[in-house]
Amino acid sequence: MVGALAATVLLGCTGAAENSARGGQQQRNADLVRDAFARGVSDEDSFYAILADDVEWTVARATGPAIYTSRSDFLRDGAGPIVSRLDGPIQAEVRELVTDSDVVVARWRGTATALDGRPYVNEYAWVMTMRDDRVVRVTAYLDLVALQELLDRVTPAA
Repeated sequence: MVGALAATVLLGCTGAAENSARGGQQQRNADLVRDAFARGVSDEDSFYAILADDVEWTVARATGPAIYTSRSDFLRDGAGPIVSRLDGPIQAEVRELVTDSDVVVARWRGTATALDGRPYVNEYAWVMTMRDDRVVRVTAYLDLVALQELLDRVTPAA
């Protein structure tokens, strides 16, 4: 009986320690993402600095997702056509961060000035999976109509 009680207490302590460690990592992940957004969203030295080299970035679309399988591919083909039409980084107003295990969900509003002087505003929700302080997988939800309007209206910088 005493042995069973001791085992139960020991298991309870182990579970509490695991929960505490997991909670600490979740907070660390949230802090990493929040700090990255504070740098703006534009080039490899901005938010995108926390992306793993082999990140899998998916843009959710009704007509089929756009999928990028590396940081360099995403920066060139995903983010590149957007930031080349802007007069600086997208400023992120993070409205909500939710963490669960190794996943961080960021709901944020991005604002920037396009090269034609008009504002670019979009609403985003990014579901990010973290590993070793890097984002290894993203599914990005955004207003694709607002994005397409920017792409159609503004000629990219040379």
